Amino acid sequence: MILSVHATFGAAVASLMPTHPLVGFVLGFASHFVLDAIPHKDYKLISLDTGPDKELKLIDLIQKKFSLIRDVILVSFDALVGLILAFMFFFNPEHPFVFLLGAVGALIPDFLTFLYLLFKHKSLGHFFDFHINVIHSKTELNLNQVLGVCCQFFTLAVLIAILFGSRYLIFS
Repeated sequence: MILSVHATFGAAVASLMPTHPLVGFVLGFASHFVLDAIPHKDYKLISLDTGPDKELKLIDLIQKKFSLIRDVILVSFDALVGLILAFMFFFNPEHPFVFLLGAVGALIPDFLTFLYLLFKHKSLGHFFDFHINVIHSKTELNLNQVLGVCCQFFTLAVLIAILFGSRYLIFS
C-alpha cells in the first residue's frame, strides 16, 4: 500500500486507544502488515527498476539521478498527504500526539525496507524478508497506477468504516 494509506490507517487504529500512546504506536506499526497483506497496486518507483546489466554512460547516470529525485519527491508527497489526512480526521485535542504515533508507526516498516535496500545491511535482511516475502501480498491488481491508488483509498475508507462501525456496535 502507499504511504498515505498506511499513515491514515495507522492514525485511525491508534485513535481507538487515545490514552495509551505506546499501544497506538504498536497498533499503527502492526496495521502496516495488515494492509500490505491485501492485494493492491502500488505506484512505480522508477529508480528501483533493475534493467539488464550494461555499462553506464553519462546519459544513464543523469537519467538515474533524475528518476531518483522524482521518486524522492513522490514518496515525500505521499507521506505528507498521509500525515495531513491523519491530522484532519484523527487529531484529538485531548490526546494530541496519538494520531501521529499511529501514523509514524505505520510508516516505519517501509522506512526500514528502504534502509535495507539502500545499505543491504544484514541486520535488516530478516525484517525485509518478513515484510516483503512473507507478509506483502503476492497478488498485484491488474490496474493502471492511478486506478490502483484510487482502489487503495477505497480500501482505506472501507476498513475505517468497519473499524469504527464495529467499535460503535461493541461499545453501544
